[in-house]
Amino acid sequence: MKNTLDDVINDIQKHWRGLDSYTVEHTRTQLQKLTHTSVQEPWLARLFAEKPQSQELHRDAKHGFILLAHFEKKGLYRAPHNHGAGWVFYALHSGEMRVTTYKQITSPDGDTTLVSRGANVIQPSNVTTYLPGDIHDTECLSDWVLMFRLTSCDFQAEKQSGRLIQFKDHTRKGLS
Repeated sequence: MKNTLDDVINDIQKHWRGLDSYTVEHTRTQLQKLTHTSVQEPWLARLFAEKPQSQELHRDAKHGFILLAHFEKKGLYRAPHNHGAGWVFYALHSGEMRVTTYKQITSPDGDTTLVSRGANVIQPSNVTTYLPGDIHDTECLSDWVLMFRLTSCDFQAEKQSGRLIQFKDHTRKGLS
């Protein structure tokens, strides 16, 4: 039986070169294939049966990237954050989520604030990429979403090093 997950992982491994335009575009194309996977494939049927909040699907020993599946419920909001020196792809299989991107601005007085660049609704088969330093938040708009998230490295290490920053005190005044 066809296994899109294995095919996608093998192809990403074969073409992974680290952070460059080729790797980003190639990985986006492969992850888009994953978003079209039939729920009849056993690995995906198991995910839908269990609907885990987060499940690691692959951790690449050679290149360091990690592929995860996330089921999120309506209203789940993740405050603005970056991924430190890491980068990430969000590939939506099911549902809708809103992603707002931000730029950190320092005023002449030295005050720092986040300014929204705008929000986009991510729909099934959409794949988005966030590079080092990109700041964004996420919000689940539908009853639930299944999102595949491929990270360039272990973000727990980025968090522990202090490079991954979460802007938890940021409010979304006037946004929605």
